[in-house]
Amino acid sequence: MEKEGRPLRVAITSHQGGGAGSVNSVLRLALGVMQAGVEVRFVCRPDSELEVAARAGGLEVHPIPLWNAGRFANAARLRAFLQQHPVDLIDSHGSRDRAALTWLGLSRRLAVPLIITRRSWPRSTRLGTWLAGRVACRVVTLSAPVAAELVRRGTPAAKLRVIPNGILLDRIDRTVTTEEQTAWLARIGGADHRRTVGIVARPKDQPVVIAALAFVRTPVRLVLAGLNGRSLTEPLPGVPDRHRVVRLPFLPEIRPLYDLLEVVLHPSRWDAQPQAVLEAMALGKPVLASRATGHEVLIRDGVDGWLLPPTDPRAWGVALDQLLVDPALAARLGAAARERVRTDFPFARTVAQTVALYHAVAGW
Repeated sequence: MEKEGRPLRVAITSHQGGGAGSVNSVLRLALGVMQAGVEVRFVCRPDSELEVAARAGGLEVHPIPLWNAGRFANAARLRAFLQQHPVDLIDSHGSRDRAALTWLGLSRRLAVPLIITRRSWPRSTRLGTWLAGRVACRVVTLSAPVAAELVRRGTPAAKLRVIPNGILLDRIDRTVTTEEQTAWLARIGGADHRRTVGIVARPKDQPVVIAALAFVRTPVRLVLAGLNGRSLTEPLPGVPDRHRVVRLPFLPEIRPLYDLLEVVLHPSRWDAQPQAVLEAMALGKPVLASRATGHEVLIRDGVDGWLLPPTDPRAWGVALDQLLVDPALAARLGAAARERVRTDFPFARTVAQTVALYHAVAGW
């Protein structure tokens, strides 16, 4: 791991500060890489949940504000950081740091190799994607569908590497206390005659599932955990009286909620490989997910979950109803999901592949 008497030095950057599973994945990857012997310099938003967690984990943290639509100022801040704290390569995980580092590369002011990690479906401009692909030495994606889309948008295929997310078993294989369970039950409204199902995700395609409630005959309490802004308060259209929708903001200690959910839904079309789906599957929950992006890599349709048309509320409603009235089917899908994720998506492999890529890119 060492060369010239010192370890490999890597800057891992992300402008995000919290409120998403992808942010936790970046943090845990940085911690895993550090534990594997790499000297990590972690760049994140100042005064954020991520900064606090990174410091608590023992990372060398550099809080740097990166503004929206502030590419040039952001680039200047990152360049100053790199001049003061030299590294052997950079691994960028956020859109703002990616744009700033791409600009430094284009203007020939980036002195070390750049790896760009894309954690979701590319929604930047085609030009931005093309330029980033030219500047980066490697572009990492979490799933093959995202890699294919990046190639379609101009990223050189030879630069792409697929390194899937691994399941963070220490987050979920822990004892949930009675106090935690009681607090979460109160948070979602206490005991209820309805069946409890839920979505653990930032605002994405939740309206599809809300519309699907019209086609669900079994009374359900739908918990939407991870919302923000208007999605927490705006009126919900046409929810039948037999159902109830509970909306919650992002809460980092989400583990106890899974024990209250019979079915987990993930209607997003934009996730490369969502940690929330990995966690639900590893806990043996039957999962309904959009037939899109990383879901198609994680879930074998009809074997360890169901893949549904992304924007078809009737299909979602019928599928949810079917699982709720057939406990044997739900149990079979959940058991297969648990085995699938725990066997095929180990976090140690994610770390090992990342460290190997760092050494290859840095020539270490």
